[in-house]
Formats: sequence, structure tokens, C-alpha cells
Amino acid sequence: MIHTNLIRSGLFALALAPVTAMAGQYVVELDAPFETPPASLTQKHGMTVDETLSAGADSYVVVTADTEDKVRALFEDASITVEKISEVLFVNSPVVGGGNPAGPEPRDGHQVFVIERPIPGVGFFGLEKKQKISAGSNAAVAKLGDIIEWDHSYLTGEGTYCVYRADSPDTLREHGALAGAPIGKITPVSQKVN
Repeated sequence: MIHTNLIRSGLFALALAPVTAMAGQYVVELDAPFETPPASLTQKHGMTVDETLSAGADSYVVVTADTEDKVRALFEDASITVEKISEVLFVNSPVVGGGNPAGPEPRDGHQVFVIERPIPGVGFFGLEKKQKISAGSNAAVAKLGDIIEWDHSYLTGEGTYCVYRADSPDTLREHGALAGAPIGKITPVSQKVN
């Protein structure tokens, strides 16, 4: 598992700027493990792979591309079946709500999870509301202690893809209840940041 300070720096910069996430960033849901297409193919489509969250049959890939059509075309050329593509409108993190960023690696006993939260329009919320959401998550993490850590969340028009590290899915559900955040699908993943 690779986790670099580069993405943390980027997330920190995004968190402080009252703008949306990187232009053209997308979360792609797959029904199979993701294998990065050859560099020649990603270059042809002008796409980069930012983060891979693999879980066998349920995997997520975060990419940067000019348009959703280019994302779709690359995956078609690579013969990879896409379940869903969601445009990232904002990257939320503990820093947005005044907290500290997650550590560079998961703590002992922690698994990385993606939590899908159905919150229609969340990516379009104003910065103040996003800060309030972040502060609420930070408060719930503080209450639960070392059994959970929030890494970052991709906010879209339909909801969020939240990347957390925790000892179990039950801890994530308890965190959601404390933070007042809905819980959809919870997927344990292996995380690779490019």
C-alpha cells in the first residue's frame, strides 16, 4: 500500500481554497479489480490515475481527465466495464473542519474503507456547510478515539465517497450516527495513491 505526502499536500491545499476540486476529477466505480491501462493508452486519452481503492468485485478509481467522455472512452479502449462515473466537485478532509490530516499510513489494526453516503447535492454545498460537515466528522472521530481515522472524501452531486480507516464497519456506522451522516455501502479496500 502506497500513501504519499503529495496527495496530503494537495488535499490540504484544496481544503483551504474556497473552490472546487481539481477540474476534471472523477470517481469511477468498477465491478472488478482495477489494473492500470498502459501509459500509452492513458496518455492517448489525456488521463491520469490519482488513487485506486480496490476491493475485488467492488473497486473505485479516482482519475483526472478533461471530460467524462474521455474517461469513458479510455475504459472502453482498455476493455474495462464501468458501473458508474461521478464527477468530483470538492475534496473534503479533516483539515476543512479545522482538524489535523490523517497519518501517512493506517494505524495497526485498521483497514481502509470506502463509505458511500447518499447526500444529494453535497458537492454543491457552500464552503461554510462543507466546513460544518468536516467539523462534525472530526468531533465524532475525536469521541471514538484511535479506533477510527478519516482520510478524505470525494464530494459529488449525488453523495460522497469517504475514505476512512477503522477497526471495523461497526465503528464506521457508529461514527456516522454520531456525526449525523448517512451510511450507504461500506467497502473494505486496499488503497494506492499515485
